[in-house]
Amino acid sequence: MQKKLFLSYLIIITLVLLISITSFWSRGYEFIDQQGQDYYIMQAQILADTFEKENFEGKAAYNDFIMEYSKKYDIRITLIDSLGNVVGDTTQESLENHATREEVAKALNGESVVVNRYSQTMGQDYSYSAVPVNTDEFKGVLRISVPLDEIATLDENLIKAIATTTFLSLVIVCIAAFFYSRILAKPINEITNAAEKISEGDYNIKIYTDETDQIGILAGAFNSMTKNLRTTISALTQRNTELEAMLSSMASGVVAIDDGSLILFHNRSFMDITEAKEEDLNGKSLYSIVRSSVIFDVLEGVKQSNETEVREGILNVSINKIIKVTATPISLSAGQSIGILLILDDITQIRKLENMRSDFVSNVTHELKTPLTSIRGFIDTLKNGAIEDKAVAHKFLDIIDVEAERLFSLIQDILLLSEIESKKDKELMTCRVDKTIGEVIELLRPKITENVELIYEQDSYVRPYSCNPDRMKQLMINLVDNAIKYTEQGTIKVECKEENNKLLLRVSDTGIGMAGEHLSRIFERFYRVDKGRARKQGGTGLGLSIVKHIVELYGGRIRVDSEENKGTTFEIRLPY
Repeated sequence: MQKKLFLSYLIIITLVLLISITSFWSRGYEFIDQQGQDYYIMQAQILADTFEKENFEGKAAYNDFIMEYSKKYDIRITLIDSLGNVVGDTTQESLENHATREEVAKALNGESVVVNRYSQTMGQDYSYSAVPVNTDEFKGVLRISVPLDEIATLDENLIKAIATTTFLSLVIVCIAAFFYSRILAKPINEITNAAEKISEGDYNIKIYTDETDQIGILAGAFNSMTKNLRTTISALTQRNTELEAMLSSMASGVVAIDDGSLILFHNRSFMDITEAKEEDLNGKSLYSIVRSSVIFDVLEGVKQSNETEVREGILNVSINKIIKVTATPISLSAGQSIGILLILDDITQIRKLENMRSDFVSNVTHELKTPLTSIRGFIDTLKNGAIEDKAVAHKFLDIIDVEAERLFSLIQDILLLSEIESKKDKELMTCRVDKTIGEVIELLRPKITENVELIYEQDSYVRPYSCNPDRMKQLMINLVDNAIKYTEQGTIKVECKEENNKLLLRVSDTGIGMAGEHLSRIFERFYRVDKGRARKQGGTGLGLSIVKHIVELYGGRIRVDSEENKGTTFEIRLPY
């Protein structure tokens, strides 16, 4: 900016100087030329007046007069009579008739004149000044001549003076223009630097100036602009941060695309659901990221109807997921569509839970129906006369009692499982788990046959564990009771230890075991490996499910290893 101002000032001032100098030279030259002519005319007139007052004795005296004043004034003097004959000349040469010379002719007519022309006699340009002379003895013209090179020398001196003055003026003007442009450009440079910093994201810049003219007004307006920008950017940044925080905290996947299906923005949940990477999303087409017909269908539906579309379907990723897709058009206030907003909800677990609930209801209904049908059948038989036969009646009543007990156990297990699943256990206390296990073994010992040996191993000291003693007792009853039921001959081993700051509980047996395909499902409600055997043993099908939920209630982990006809081992680790 300073360079442009400097060059502008320099060009303008230079042009002004050149115009001024040209005008000055033109007028000055004319003035000097006119003054020179007036001077030479006056000089010639003075010589003529002096000539007219002199008393000459013969023509020889004319030459003396000419030579005297020629030397005195360093000029050439020529005396010409009325016929144009040269009476006397400073050069002392014999000259031709001068009657036809312009200046002589005019002087003979009574004019005082100056003429510049080339002298054939002297071989150079001369300025001739001629005036008329009238005495009693002589009538003619007195002419003085000055070489034009003297005038040219004067002109050259004048030109040199003007050139020197012009150069010095230009130097002074350049220095003045440099400093003035620097002073003028300083606030402009400050504004430029401030604008560059703003473009780099620094909105705290401020311009300080003492100027009160337009530059000062511009600086003030710029400061107001930066303040407004700072406020606006701060508000937008805060809003953007809040929006990003909300989008990031959403469990639903959110993605916005433009009319060309290019991704505008997305949240973390969208990446988790689609298993896409950050570098694969920015500025890419949604069609190149996901492979799901339900997403494609819902996008086409929104483009055609320009209304919100909701659909469910399968998303093909590493593990197929069931997703719910909600697509809404993004429109400006004028109604112009600029893209589509997609919200993806992973409802795989919800559908799984719904299926589990449906299966649970079906299983509960079946499990309740079986004993109830048996009870009703025997009651009808008793009503139809079997009650009269005491032996048969007692047998039927015993069966009804067993089925009623089974029904009661089933309902109790269902209520217990529901209570545990609520994950609310307020009856926490310090529990000696090793002693609780001892009590469970003594409680179940009557069920152990003579072909089964039960071994209980424990550390010399097991740190007390904070839990609900009833929950821990229920857990161990279910595990040990299962081991007794499915071990007709062999060994049952129960262990209680402290290992790596965790309570380790292990129940292993050498019973019938189970095949590997059952291991992933044995903790499901009402799942039985051998349904006939389980019912015969009086199981409800909820025991292991209760065990798993109690372990998860205390943040523990359960693992099962089993091999058919070799036995089963359950291992539980509960953190202190």
